[in-house]
Amino acid sequence: MDKNAFLIQLSESDRTDHGRVEFSAQSQPQQVFSAIWALESEVTNGGFGSFFENEDPALVAFAAEALKIIGATKCSDIVRRAIPAGPEQRDDFDAEFYEYPDNLTELLFSFVSSNPAEFGAASIRG
Repeated sequence: MDKNAFLIQLSESDRTDHGRVEFSAQSQPQQVFSAIWALESEVTNGGFGSFFENEDPALVAFAAEALKIIGATKCSDIVRRAIPAGPEQRDDFDAEFYEYPDNLTELLFSFVSSNPAEFGAASIRG
């Protein structure tokens, strides 16, 4: 299993609060996972407009910080700038995000691995 497959499996398991527990009731590590998972899923499938429209406002507000916490500083900057932008500017931010200036899979996997008390032991096989 590769790191992306591991993260997908984790997102669907009971080891994450994503989609199961209200965002404000989650621990900070769970909020980091939830915010990044929701951000990447929504933006990839419908752009920032979809993310802002479909997600909890508290999660949206935390997304840039969550990215910063895992070390995705370039993506964090894109999200920070996209939040106040109007709909007519969002396509530009979508395009920037789609370039994946940070390796979100690698960074999120590393974050999950460093929080075994929250997510369990992260192991993948070549």
